Amino acid sequence: MDGLDDIDLLEPDPRNHRQAMRHPRLAPFWKESAGEEMDGLFRRGCFKKHRIADLSPTQRQHIFGSRFHHKIKRQTKTGIIKSLKIRLVVMGNNMTKGEDYTDAFAPVPRATAGRLLMSMAAAEDMEMHCVDFTQAFIQASWADLPEDVPQIFIRPPVGWDEEPGV
Repeated sequence: MDGLDDIDLLEPDPRNHRQAMRHPRLAPFWKESAGEEMDGLFRRGCFKKHRIADLSPTQRQHIFGSRFHHKIKRQTKTGIIKSLKIRLVVMGNNMTKGEDYTDAFAPVPRATAGRLLMSMAAAEDMEMHCVDFTQAFIQASWADLPEDVPQIFIRPPVGWDEEPGV
């Protein structure tokens, strides 16, 4: 990534967005990465904008917070920074016991699925290639949700300069 060549190789991942934006050299790169993440999610139709005032009292009970998760990606052998990645994560720490504890909002394959694919490729003498997805919610679609799944509303993360609302 242009401009990251002479950044300290031991630079730790920021703990939060505020800390990322305070970095004198990396802040512009973090801002660009946040824009790419949010623009991609909106482009794929993962979200619909709503104003809190337009939600019913029941819907307001299903508003979750969100935040940016920051990760510095490095080359494996040299440790040189190759990119800065931001992912939007929904904070499920205010779920209600018995209501939405069973819901999972971040589809991530299990390690056993990866091992199964690797063993199948080895058994068939096939080559495998690594894939890095640029968006976490690449298959999200409101139309595909069953009727009994409650709508979930999230607040924009700190640092996202959009109009107020959900």
